[in-house]
Amino acid sequence: MEEADSDALEEAKNAHRDRYSEAQMIAPEEVLMRASVVNQALNKVYGQVKRLERGAPEPGETMETAAQAQYEVWEMLRTMRTAMRHDLGVSHED
Repeated sequence: MEEADSDALEEAKNAHRDRYSEAQMIAPEEVLMRASVVNQALNKVYGQVKRLERGAPEPGETMETAAQAQYEVWEMLRTMRTAMRHDLGVSHED
């Protein structure tokens, strides 16, 4: 991973941590449950990427498995967004 990519990853992680901390103070329980799932998945992918970057992956960890795990987060994000929109009253989905 290039240094610029590593720096961008750290910046994104820090920004996410800050937003997640803020959400924990104001978001309703349903949204927090979904946000927690996303947060855990992102932390797992982050750990995997950092281990790969250090050249010390756990068994079975490859760039491909990290990319797949990252891809799977998108569905979790869609579920969280639906919960947020429902809470805000801007979605008619149940």
